[in-house]
Amino acid sequence: YQCRVHGGAASLSSGGFSNYWPRPAFQDDAVAAYLEAAGQSLPPASFWNATGAAFPDVASLGIGLEIVLHGITMPVDGTSCSAPTFGGILALITGLRLSAGKRPLGWLNLNLYTQPSWSSMFTDVTSGTNPGCGTQGFSAAKGWSPLPGWGTPVFSKMVDVLVNETP
Repeated sequence: YQCRVHGGAASLSSGGFSNYWPRPAFQDDAVAAYLEAAGQSLPPASFWNATGAAFPDVASLGIGLEIVLHGITMPVDGTSCSAPTFGGILALITGLRLSAGKRPLGWLNLNLYTQPSWSSMFTDVTSGTNPGCGTQGFSAAKGWSPLPGWGTPVFSKMVDVLVNETP
């Protein structure tokens, strides 16, 4: 399977609404805005759970990341690359906070949806779809959407918000 990405969300991207976990109230406004904007472009209602927890919260580059395995450099794709990349960014942010005499951030999800300045830490991904089940899937859109969440991290902006502005 060859995934093509041209400045948008990867077509291999998951994202949508959980069949197992109910949507937490703090996601309601972001999801409502997405659903209203998406309108008729949504997949058939029988293919997704309109009351499930929305995912993902954020995204990270997941196509063509270079790794070294047994001394060989190779490109890899997928969540197994993007999740640790985002985790590494948060570890660096935590180190900067500790160096500044601040506490670790802890659980971020609530603030991602309720603190307006936090959306400035991400590049909003507004194009792409996650096709599957004979549909085009969900489409990326302005603001939170089911492919990239709030978008991809911008480290310098994360430092400004999470280290310099957040107590």
